[in-house]
Amino acid sequence: MGLKVYEDEKKPYFHIVILGTGANGSHFFRSLCQDIATYYGTKGSVYSNAYPFHFEIYLVDEDKVESKNLRNQLFDQDDIGEYKVEALRERYGEHYSIPVKSVPKYITELESLQKLFDVKEYPNCIPVLCGMVDNNRTRQLMDEFFHSEYLEDLIYIDAGVEGVFMVPGKTEKEFTPEEEKIADRSGFSGQIVVGYKKKGQVWLNPIGRVYGDILADEESVFPGQSCGEAIFNNPQRCATNKFAAQIANNIMNNLFHSREIDIHKVDFNARVCGANPVYVPKAIEREYKEFLNTI
Repeated sequence: MGLKVYEDEKKPYFHIVILGTGANGSHFFRSLCQDIATYYGTKGSVYSNAYPFHFEIYLVDEDKVESKNLRNQLFDQDDIGEYKVEALRERYGEHYSIPVKSVPKYITELESLQKLFDVKEYPNCIPVLCGMVDNNRTRQLMDEFFHSEYLEDLIYIDAGVEGVFMVPGKTEKEFTPEEEKIADRSGFSGQIVVGYKKKGQVWLNPIGRVYGDILADEESVFPGQSCGEAIFNNPQRCATNKFAAQIANNIMNNLFHSREIDIHKVDFNARVCGANPVYVPKAIEREYKEFLNTI
């Protein structure tokens, strides 16, 4: 069954904040809009009264579209120079008649993240933070937000992918045979982790507590910031980004459909089309039900 995050007879209000609109984020956002549109029926009915839930989407990123983004992100030539959040909102938000609020800024402070979740006036709110970033410094901030007292209830879905193996200072033509083998099989793996807390009680640890190296990473910096030396960024494979986005979308779709979280984390490999889900343990399900009966 998983963890039932909402059982009220009144329609829930999904407050969804997406941090990051690159390779993972652009594919995730596009599918999210399509998923919501299917629940709302015919195009345009999102504004009618025949809807299964309320929702609000914030798309957050200060990146602008560059020519290099056209390979594995959902942008085209006309988008170059435009904020990614604006390009995606205009293309997919308008196509699926989904109202979206775009926020063209990097989130580098706890207060900025809190402002995106000003939801205390909504009694039926299900706050969802979707981390689609490629740096651990932002994940550290999201972990701090998750464990803060600002929100008693929060779902935090994080998607991460492995970069393609590269050697600083070398082109692919200069790789040794051993390096070529490593590079050929790299860049296909990733993981999705769902963190969840209810009434201040953490039931599913977020990604920073599942993979401790994320919180221990002292070299990572926020987007747009410099640590004095250039950070070497590995390229990503489009197939891996799409796989990560699809799994995250499936988790969101289950929230829309049944209001449940069934999976804590998924490790996957896009090359072999394999995914290894870790389901919510039965012991946690039982403890969770007992907890709900006491509040």
